[in-house]
Amino acid sequence: MDAQGGDLRSLPDREYLDLGTCVNRYGPPPAVEAALRSIKPEHLLAHPYGCEESFTEAYADFMGASPDRLIPGRGITEFIRVLAQLLPTEQVAVITPDYTDTIRWFPTHLDPPSGTVETPQSRLDRVDSAMRTHPYVMLSNPNNPLGFYLHRDDLVDICRANPDSVLIVDEAYIEFLPEHAELSMTQSGLSNVVVLRSPNKFFGIAGTRTGALWTLNSDIFRRVAERKLNWTLSHVDTVLATAALAETQWAERTRSALLRNAVGLEEIIGDRFPGLVRGVPVHYRFIATDDPVEGHRFFLDHGVAVRALDGRQPGRVSGLRVTAPTAAELANLKDSLTQLEHV
Repeated sequence: MDAQGGDLRSLPDREYLDLGTCVNRYGPPPAVEAALRSIKPEHLLAHPYGCEESFTEAYADFMGASPDRLIPGRGITEFIRVLAQLLPTEQVAVITPDYTDTIRWFPTHLDPPSGTVETPQSRLDRVDSAMRTHPYVMLSNPNNPLGFYLHRDDLVDICRANPDSVLIVDEAYIEFLPEHAELSMTQSGLSNVVVLRSPNKFFGIAGTRTGALWTLNSDIFRRVAERKLNWTLSHVDTVLATAALAETQWAERTRSALLRNAVGLEEIIGDRFPGLVRGVPVHYRFIATDDPVEGHRFFLDHGVAVRALDGRQPGRVSGLRVTAPTAAELANLKDSLTQLEHV
């Protein structure tokens, strides 16, 4: 319960289809394997001079942002912890449910009203309310684990109405949206916005640790940059990430395939799990259930690992998060569930 997605070490010794982590099951693109093979031992002798600049330029081009407004780092998690060190945590409100490290490091949680069904509008309303009462507000968008996306224009309107509050947006899954460059808050043009980004999930390279913080807020930019390590990114991380970011055609194909597979996933599990959140624009689905242990066991019995979340934990909601598999994996899962129904 609440184990990090993708960590299967506590499960019985058998082979599982890992749908518990939100990494793109089609990744990494072939160019990453070629890039890995191109690395020679002598490339590792020197310190990684120029790697930060190389990654930052590639990622800025991919997201349609200016590289001089990006600070490179080792994934989004590093920036969450740095912000927890720099900001007065009691002044930071988190729109929950949310990501593990966010709710761990920032204890002020703004949950959905008791007994209500969470919607994009209910989340947007809480952002609006929070920015009127808190100096800092944190939001994952698209949300982890529910999958809801709050449109950039709506968030921009709220930020403009509350210039003394800073919205910190975790966009770990924005790249799974077809128009990700236009829909990102990096296009807001506002100085009271901070965006956390990483290509690791979308390109299927979570084993590397790359990410970036974007902001036009000069004070936050300076303070975060001062915390940056001398060698933020390794040579290996940079070579693989920049190779992935150049694979734009692969990105378009796999994004479309994943979103189709997510709809297919809805079709084969929706009848069994009435709490399924449908129609969200990402590649994972959330199943609201009061007994996530039973649901987790159901999937394990079919050789599938999913993420089980305990709603009794602060900042959590009770349920299961299931990532869309590849088309072949989806077909196998459908066959497995169909065979069970006929037993």
